[in-house]
Order: sequence, then C-alpha cells, then structure tokens
Amino acid sequence: MGRRKEEIRIIPLSELPLTNDFMFGEVMSREEICILFLEELLGKKIDHIEYIERQQDITDGYESHGIRLDVYLEDEKGTVYNIEMQQFSGDKLEMRVRYYQSGIDRRTLEKGVHYEDLRDSYVIFVCAFDYFGTGSAVYEKESFMRGEGESLIPYEDGSHVIFLNSKYKAGNASEAILEYLDYMRSNDGTKAYRSELVKKVKDAVEDVRQDKTKEERYMTLTMKLEDMRRAGFREGKEEGKEEGKEEGKAEGQEEMALNNVGRLVDKEGWSVEKACEILGLPAEMRAKIEKELL
Repeated sequence: MGRRKEEIRIIPLSELPLTNDFMFGEVMSREEICILFLEELLGKKIDHIEYIERQQDITDGYESHGIRLDVYLEDEKGTVYNIEMQQFSGDKLEMRVRYYQSGIDRRTLEKGVHYEDLRDSYVIFVCAFDYFGTGSAVYEKESFMRGEGESLIPYEDGSHVIFLNSKYKAGNASEAILEYLDYMRSNDGTKAYRSELVKKVKDAVEDVRQDKTKEERYMTLTMKLEDMRRAGFREGKEEGKEEGKEEGKAEGQEEMALNNVGRLVDKEGWSVEKACEILGLPAEMRAKIEKELL
C-alpha cells in the first residue's frame, strides 16, 4: 500500500478560494449575490429569496443518510434551489442529485402538501471539473418520454438539474456565468471583471478572508477534520503494531479510515469521494472504502 505523509497543509482563511466549501457557503449565502447568480444562470427575474438555512439538514427517515446542502433557499414563487460546490470528481453525482431531490420533495410533503402541488426544484452543482467531459460550461438535464417511432414527448415534473463546469471550452452561458467560472478556476482577484455578479463575488471573498470571527470558525472545523485524519492513521498503526504484522497494520488503518469516512458522510452529508479527499487517503484505500460504502 502506498504511503502518504501524515501532514497536510491547511489553507489559511486569507488564501481560501471560492471552490472551498466553507468559502462557497459564506459567499453564496449573501442574498444579493445568490439572486444575481440565479438570474444569470436561469435567465429569469427573481424578486427575493429566503434561506431555509445554510447547511440545511434533510432527513428522509431513520435508516437513510442525512444530507447537508451548502446553500438551500426558495424564491417568492416557492421554487426550491439547492446550490452546491463540487471540488472533486469521481463521485456518482447523478445519484446524489436523485437523493437530494427526493429529500427536498419529502420535506415539502411533510408540510401536508399534496404531491400535485410539489414545488419546482433546482439542484445546481458548481463543479471545479468537467463531469460529463464534452467541454460545455453548463449542462442542463432535459427529460422526455419516447412515443411512437422517434417522437420525443417532454416529461415535465418540475425537477431541474444543472451542472456548471469551471474547466469549460464551450461558453454556452451568459458572460456573467462564464466570468464566475473563470474566477472560480483561476482564483485571480487582480483581474478586472466586467459583470456585477463577479465583482460582488470577488469583494465577498475578500471580506470573508479578512473576517477574524469567520477565521476562528473555519480553523475550528479544519482542525477537527485534521485531528480526525491523524487519529485514524495513528490508531491504525497501533493496531498493526500489536498484531506484529504489516497486514494487520494495513487492516487497522483501513478500518479507522472507513469509520472516519462513514462519520463524515453521515454527520456532514459529504460524498464518499469528498470525505476521502479531505482525509488525505491514498487511492488504494479510497477504492476499498468506496466499495464498502457506495
């Protein structure tokens, strides 16, 4: 099994990019920015939005996973939007979308709404990679039923899925959205951006970076994750020493890593891929853990 240094560099808040989950949540929880983003992406006017709660927990039942949505909000028409940053590729994002939408729908139904009155919903993944691999800046799901012959009948159930790609080659989006993706990819705050959206995003990122109250919260979360990662490897090594075998050592490390990843998936709602990346697990161990948990 490959080895990896136990120490990893913790990015200070003063350098944190928009692609970081903490930064993304802080920036997109600003109503003015979120409205501009949605208006540019969807091409429609939004009067105002209401945050159900940033990092909203949605639970589908006592046996199901809890999920944490980076930004969860609704507009004046009751449309529900889940906007989430995706830093790491490799996860089965289509299945995550399905799970998110079912959670949103059940949350609505719990209020006594008949299924015919389910709200329209959007799951928007802002990706730091090209998940579908064709170079488009924006991918949007369209649903159809196949009729007789080659006829396609639109299938409209009010659910919408959009993937954004910061590594785009084909600019099939508004100038503001393309600038947003450019800024996200480059993390270049010195460039003179033209759109109001990115000007406000850039200013918000700088505000967060200089906010000492947010720095304490960010470092507390980051250190907790780092402590969890270190503890997992230390305990795995100790178990291996007690057994006196290299195989035992590897098994101990894998068991602790599995427990830590499972904890992050259950408690924080992270994907297995993201939890493995944050904990700094080597590729061989990730593959085994994904097989266990997915």
